[in-house]
Amino acid sequence: MTRTQKIAYGFFVHTILLLIGHVILSLIGAVKFLGDDPLAVSLPYHQVNAFASVLLHLGILSGLLGSGVYMAASSRAENRFQEERLLLYTFRLWSLVAILGFLAGLLGLLEGRSGLELPPVLDIGVLIVVVLIVIMALRNSRGMSSIVPVWSVGLALYAAGVIAGLIPTSDFMQDRMLRALAVGLQLYIAFPIAAVSLAFWLMHRVSNITPLWAEMGVNVVAGFVALAGALLTLSTFYSLIESEGIRALGSIGVVVLPVVYLIFASHSYRALSDRNTNATLGAQWLALGVLLFLLGGGLLGAVGALSNVRDFTVGTRLSDLQLTLMQFAVVALLLGVFNQAVAEMRGQNRRITGLMPFWLVTFGVVGGGVALAAAGVAQVYLERLLSVGYLETQTLMIPLYIFWFIGLVLLAFGVLVYALGFWARRPMGR
Repeated sequence: MTRTQKIAYGFFVHTILLLIGHVILSLIGAVKFLGDDPLAVSLPYHQVNAFASVLLHLGILSGLLGSGVYMAASSRAENRFQEERLLLYTFRLWSLVAILGFLAGLLGLLEGRSGLELPPVLDIGVLIVVVLIVIMALRNSRGMSSIVPVWSVGLALYAAGVIAGLIPTSDFMQDRMLRALAVGLQLYIAFPIAAVSLAFWLMHRVSNITPLWAEMGVNVVAGFVALAGALLTLSTFYSLIESEGIRALGSIGVVVLPVVYLIFASHSYRALSDRNTNATLGAQWLALGVLLFLLGGGLLGAVGALSNVRDFTVGTRLSDLQLTLMQFAVVALLLGVFNQAVAEMRGQNRRITGLMPFWLVTFGVVGGGVALAAAGVAQVYLERLLSVGYLETQTLMIPLYIFWFIGLVLLAFGVLVYALGFWARRPMGR
């Protein structure tokens, strides 16, 4: 295993550790909705929620960075970057940012802006790492069609989102608009575009698709996903700007969003229906990622694109669910890439983490998502239509929260079992 591959593996390990922290904190936060807190956890919910959000965000970003490094390196005969020393220092900077982000969450030092909780100094550190990794990956990629360039576009847009979140403003409304733009660029546009590159890289590994088909497919799907992300971001401006033009434009998403993610799914089906002899679980994680994009971006995104509907659903569990499904769609693709990459590092065509964590994560995310969707519908009906008080509504929804909590427990077990398998079959250096 080359030093470049070891560094990519280090990014993977960071993702697994951050995911473990996220699911633990999610369970702690969920307990607070079950009535009396049986764990007697004294941390306030807003702190737990922000902490969990930061860990998931950093975990996804770490996985995307490591995947980009691995994909670019694997396109070279020597499986290494020319600038390995710079890559190593960049990885160390990323490790420092991740540790400081964890400590900031633990000590309650995160920002109060939803989706942009990291302190500005850490955002600058993230920005430096992302820019350096993108430059090195592009310089070192060879013969990978458009997969690495599409990945780099996604990470470049992420960097633009970070910059938008750092722009100072004294006007409250401008701050909210910049925050919505920054979050949209990062979560609805950048992450999904980068995820498309991971999906097509996995298709290369698990199916008999031709390079020309993949070349055309990754560009087409990435372009459509960027359009979908723009429409999802636009819908977040409904409550910020009273403009019939914006609402009318955003309502196009009712039709466009499902079609975009169905196009993504159709490309994935084309690859999965023509499997090769690959024995890793990359195909299964790919299918799960696309399914979650369909549910989160296609289905719930289309519902939220209707301005009249979004006025009722914004701030409810339905809003939380949409973002959760889209983030875990990227997580599923990352876990598939990790399986495939580690199998290649070990020189073995075999499973790395097994089917148990896959099914636990699948039932946890999908089952818990169904319960959270039911809770969101109940919240809209009781709180927004019948004007029932917030606290009383939350009490009435406890039975639904119990099923949501069970889903989180399954998810947590899935991540832990995945981590154990990932560690047990770690590649040995040579």
